[in-house]
Amino acid sequence: MSPLSIAVLAIVVVTLGLMMTRPGGFAEGWYALFGAAAMVVSGAVPIGDIPGLAAETGAVLLFLAGMLLLTGIVERARFFDILAEVCARGARSDGRILFVLLYLLGTIVTALLSLDVTVILLTPIVLALTARRGIDPVPYLFGCVFVANIASLALPVSNLTNLLLYDGLEPGFGDFAATMWAPNLVAGARTLLLLLWIFRRRVPPRFAKPAPDLAAGPFVTPWTAICGLTLVITLLALVVFGLLGQPLWWAALAGGLVLGAVALGTGRLSPRQAVDDLSLPVFFFVISMTIVVGGFQRAWLDGRAIDLPASEPLALAIAVGANAVGSNVVNNVPMALLSITVIEGAPLAMREWLAYGALVGANIGPALTTYGSLATILWLTIIRRAGVTVSVREYMRVSVVIVPAALLATTATLYLVLR
Repeated sequence: MSPLSIAVLAIVVVTLGLMMTRPGGFAEGWYALFGAAAMVVSGAVPIGDIPGLAAETGAVLLFLAGMLLLTGIVERARFFDILAEVCARGARSDGRILFVLLYLLGTIVTALLSLDVTVILLTPIVLALTARRGIDPVPYLFGCVFVANIASLALPVSNLTNLLLYDGLEPGFGDFAATMWAPNLVAGARTLLLLLWIFRRRVPPRFAKPAPDLAAGPFVTPWTAICGLTLVITLLALVVFGLLGQPLWWAALAGGLVLGAVALGTGRLSPRQAVDDLSLPVFFFVISMTIVVGGFQRAWLDGRAIDLPASEPLALAIAVGANAVGSNVVNNVPMALLSITVIEGAPLAMREWLAYGALVGANIGPALTTYGSLATILWLTIIRRAGVTVSVREYMRVSVVIVPAALLATTATLYLVLR
């Protein structure tokens, strides 16, 4: 074991420790940036290699940038507030029905817009809805983060890890959806039932009518309609581009830039708001953790053969387990990049099993910890700003029940689909 290998391992451990404990209260992206800088200083990652490592996630980050800008403007126009209010009124003052309806709304948003967008949009809506009705927000907030993380297998656009494997291994858009809809349905349904059981004493059987809306002016405006139409057109473009085999980030970035230009030009969006919508620490986190994992791969994995089992079910189980564990060590985005390297070197007959198994592990697995998924990091940031505290211990009391159960059920369903 060389001194460089020891130094790289120490950098990884310290970086993960900082992200978990968050000394100083900074966003996780800044601690990841420290880890990336340490990798460069140690010599594990030469400065000249950084552009190439960053480019590995370029398409994913462009997609995320477009969707964050687009959905930030749409949210400010109160389009999603209207959808949430429809759910609240449809619940007829029953807290359990409200939980289910918000969960279903989160499922749809996750499938069509990605899990990160679900967290960014649905969490503030839940905070506002529960505050106006005097409801304990915690069960509904947990519903937000788990529907985002676990019900994100449906389409390539539903998760950044889906996009990475989709771009890297190029399964057909239709083949992806046809394969993953059943595992996604099982994962989402099992999680919903477990959440309702875990929070059965905190979800109210009845809740009060809402306090008066403090916003001035009509609830639905022409601008709301324009934003909603732009969002729908962008979603349709994503489906069309996927079926045509074109990069998905083109549609996402075009939708965000077009609506952003209109909003800026009409004074409905300020440059500061646009920067806030983009959540820059998230981009620092993705790029920095890619550099950290790149250093680890070179110091510990390069030149070492990885033996893969000949049995397809065993390969599926290993792919799920390895990605679930790895995502909770280095985050699911860098883990997906590592998986692509392994899958590309596997026999052709095994690649489909490994790729879809990696997706299950990298989508559901990282929900176990507070830093395994970008969506969870974003969720914690939003609720902290709102004054809601969820400790690591409280989070994991829920996740240790939900995540293993969802992994087992989803993997079994995927096996039945693939065999």
